[in-house]
Amino acid sequence: MARIPNSEAIPRLKDILEREGVRAALAYINSLSSQRFTALYRFGGKTLHNVCFYDRENPAVTTCEDIPVTASYCAFVRDTGSQFATFDAPEDERLRGHPKQATVRSYCGVPLLDAEGRMFGTVCHFDFAPGIIHPVDVEILECMAGLMRNYGR
Repeated sequence: MARIPNSEAIPRLKDILEREGVRAALAYINSLSSQRFTALYRFGGKTLHNVCFYDRENPAVTTCEDIPVTASYCAFVRDTGSQFATFDAPEDERLRGHPKQATVRSYCGVPLLDAEGRMFGTVCHFDFAPGIIHPVDVEILECMAGLMRNYGR
């Protein structure tokens, strides 16, 4: 995991997104985090649809299955309209009884908003192991979300 100052990471993220696309941008921001997975999801009624997916340990996997929104931590982003993070889900009282509490141990997600400011999904990091979400990780996720504003159309 490389720690790059935002002054370098954000222009590079913009360049990668423009020249190589969304998945390359997810792979880049994943490389800056300690989390195994980075994904972009779209809300579709009660279903969370995977739009783009990156797994550091298995980069050949490009997508994951759609799941009920309530079976994901993205539900907290949707319900609050703001970022949600947990470092170790089994120890987090907010997640008591959540279907993913024992398997997805760490998570950080931010809302994806369309050009009119309506939330359409999330961009997030997550892992099966507990982990630290650094403030710079959240800043870069928020930057990615801002760059995706027109993606919601």
